[in-house]
Amino acid sequence: MEATFSNKQMTFLLLLSLGISNHVIVIPHLLQAAGRDAWMSILVTYVFLIAWSLLLHKVIKSMKHNSMIPWLQSRVGRAGYWIIGGSMACYFLLMGLIIVYDTTKNVSIYFLPNTPIEVTIVCFVLVAYGAARTGLKTIVFVAAVTLPIVWMLGVAVSLMTKGSKQYGLLLPLFSDGYMPYLYGGIIVFGGSIDFIALLMLQHRMEKPIKYGTVFVMLSLLVGLILGPCMGSLAAFGPAAASNLRFPAFEQWRLVIIGRYINHVDFLAAFQLMAGSLVRAALCIHVWSELIGSQLSAKKRQFVIIGGALLMALPSLLKPGDILVQSVMHRYYYMLSLLYGVLFVAVLYAVSHIQPRKGELEK
Repeated sequence: MEATFSNKQMTFLLLLSLGISNHVIVIPHLLQAAGRDAWMSILVTYVFLIAWSLLLHKVIKSMKHNSMIPWLQSRVGRAGYWIIGGSMACYFLLMGLIIVYDTTKNVSIYFLPNTPIEVTIVCFVLVAYGAARTGLKTIVFVAAVTLPIVWMLGVAVSLMTKGSKQYGLLLPLFSDGYMPYLYGGIIVFGGSIDFIALLMLQHRMEKPIKYGTVFVMLSLLVGLILGPCMGSLAAFGPAAASNLRFPAFEQWRLVIIGRYINHVDFLAAFQLMAGSLVRAALCIHVWSELIGSQLSAKKRQFVIIGGALLMALPSLLKPGDILVQSVMHRYYYMLSLLYGVLFVAVLYAVSHIQPRKGELEK
């Protein structure tokens, strides 16, 4: 039988792996799209995310603590599974290549500018692959150990930069009309679709997940967008913040401890690498589950290797950063939103299909 983990451990895994996306990937696009209104976009989108999460939980509840893969196959057959599960595998593959690209770009800019980026990419992906090939246990335990430290560092940077922030810069709202605010909502919603990872993890929890836990996780993940977003606006102003490549990271450069200690932004590297490695490893793991669930353990290792290579390849080709960010800004979040809403709606419809005879459900 597959190993199970406590609900708290799995919550730590989701918060760390999905939260790093909210911190590093979503916020620059959100600030660029919505400017001063970005924080209000988050609050309003939160209401729609709650409605979406209710539907998601209904799907999880219908699985009755079974794995999503046999649950799908029993209702839509192997062909239907490859359409629905294959789309999810492609989504997690895209998640993986985005985190590999953004993390290695951050490390190259701030810490290793003279190191060939190919070296950074290969080292990062090898560590993520090493965690993924040993199974979910390694990923969960790393997340359980590192999340409290990451959280304490986040609270510390928020408190230590309080004197450098002017929260009056968050107002007035809607000075540029409503379109930036609406587009900011699309980015927040599209960036939160990663929460569907819960579908692939719920059966590995010791107890069936209740909606209260889903609501708390969603609220914390939205908070991980709201806090750094408001902090960036208050620290740098809407004009400067929207032009920063990694605004949450830049807040570490404002930290001064006493009279003589500054340049402590190396602590942000720990936050970045902890979250990014867990996220990349989780993407590889879920990819291998969806693609290679019916394969032998030996053949599945080739699927894991293939997933790691596919996630590294776009970054190794060294596309222009302006082009990548432009494509993500214009297309990725809108398509992600549409996919997430349609995907959960399809699964909700599938949950009403009677399973084939002979299926054993808990």
